[in-house]
Amino acid sequence: MMTAITILFYLSVSWLVYVFIAYPLLIALLAKLRPRPLRSGAADCPLPSVTIVLAAYNEERLIGAKLQNYLELEYPRHLLRFMIGSDNSTDRTDEIIREFMAKDPTIELHRFSRRGKARIVFGLADQASSDLIVFTDADGTFNSDAMTIIARCFADPDVGGVVARMITIDETVNAGNVGEKSYAGMEDRLRANESLVWTTVGPTGQCFAVRRGSYVPPQNYSMSDDAYLVLNIALRGKRVWFEPSLLIREINRRTLWSETGRRLRIGRQSAVTLLAFPGTRFPWRSWVGFQIWSHKLLRHLASIPAVVVFLTSIPLALAVGGIGYYAVAGFSVLWFLAVAIGLLLERLRINIPAVQYPTFFTLMLLGLTAGWIRTLFFGGLTTWTSPRLEDEPASKGTT
Repeated sequence: MMTAITILFYLSVSWLVYVFIAYPLLIALLAKLRPRPLRSGAADCPLPSVTIVLAAYNEERLIGAKLQNYLELEYPRHLLRFMIGSDNSTDRTDEIIREFMAKDPTIELHRFSRRGKARIVFGLADQASSDLIVFTDADGTFNSDAMTIIARCFADPDVGGVVARMITIDETVNAGNVGEKSYAGMEDRLRANESLVWTTVGPTGQCFAVRRGSYVPPQNYSMSDDAYLVLNIALRGKRVWFEPSLLIREINRRTLWSETGRRLRIGRQSAVTLLAFPGTRFPWRSWVGFQIWSHKLLRHLASIPAVVVFLTSIPLALAVGGIGYYAVAGFSVLWFLAVAIGLLLERLRINIPAVQYPTFFTLMLLGLTAGWIRTLFFGGLTTWTSPRLEDEPASKGTT
């Protein structure tokens, strides 16, 4: 019995150490030893045409700022097109879009009847004839030079996709946004190093640009749209480049609970997406498959070994003893105690970062793992509700 517990303990510890320590260090080392920066294009190379696509559902609070941000982009207007798909919005979203259409003829409104985000954005992308397609969300605003930066990245013919760096601006302080900001910093460093090695597999949904020649529409619309695009590009041998100077700013209105729900959706859609590509099912088949397992799959399921470590370290510490088992058992107990306190303080709206970080991290992992389990046993998603609407009253148009 103790032998089985010991094996489970060491396998679980190895899983966690690999995902959160060993893999990031390996990628950082490879990026340092043999970096592959972008190749510059010719100085007289013409600017590419760009189509921006966005799916909106009841975004009256945000769509005006998004459209104003589009008007302020420093890029030739004759090379720009903004296609917005309204998923049967019931608030003033469509009205606001039409007001901006009167100011700029490159803005287009396409209305749909609850088709789901993926069907809308890919349907719009299918209609685009531009050199580049930029997928974005209503809650993100670009720097004025964003399209120029994107164009510069695509001057390298090996680049099939470009990922932006998201900057969050918090409306309130809670465990959801405190933990998310810390996690995003870790993720950005990993994306940057993966890009220097060859390609990243971590997209940013608020801004992801694709070369027209690298765009292939999906067959299954339950997939994560940005994850599908990244995998489709990377598995075809092209690079997905994380560009730190390409900034997109997001007003973070999420709470710990809505962030957990968002991670559950991410887990569900990621499972559908990753399982759809044969090249990602086995880590030894390709470098991209190895990255997917290391960066995504094993991390999304990491709450399983975390719980196993907690459940096995205590009996091992009591039965076997030793400083190692005592240390892990003590850390596990303190961690989950911090999570319990963090959940209580979140209800009371008391902010203590020392417990907010483990609370966010734990619920994030649980949400991702639960998403995978729900997908495997209950299938994928069809329609969507903007996560920004989930905590709003029904009068705001939530479903």
